[in-house]
Amino acid sequence: MRYKSASLSLILIIMFIFIFTACTPSKTTTPREKLPDTVEYKMATIDNGYIDKSDTIINSYKILLDSLEKKTINTRIDISDITVTAQGLLKERGINRSLLNILKDFDTSIPEGLTGMKLEEVASLYMVLMTQ
Repeated sequence: MRYKSASLSLILIIMFIFIFTACTPSKTTTPREKLPDTVEYKMATIDNGYIDKSDTIINSYKILLDSLEKKTINTRIDISDITVTAQGLLKERGINRSLLNILKDFDTSIPEGLTGMKLEEVASLYMVLMTQ
């Protein structure tokens, strides 16, 4: 039984490696469809489903992520993770907010010119206010 589990794990790892390497885009071709997905694109697709990479809505996410990166100590990925987590927690409480709206709320919560904020702290206060 133990050997079957180990064999199954090994097969799954080999399949994952095969799929990952087969799906990696070629370095010689870089059409827009083959470019890596940006954080703003991923967030836009969470909110809107499939969208073209040239859709103008993506720029709204980019502007807010750029602004929050300047105001906070957090990276784009940190900002997106915190935003997605906040959205999930709000959904659990029956509050439906898009990632774009949450980003806007975070951004307007931090005054222009202020830097060095921790988005985790802003998000914590936001969650308290939104759930009361």
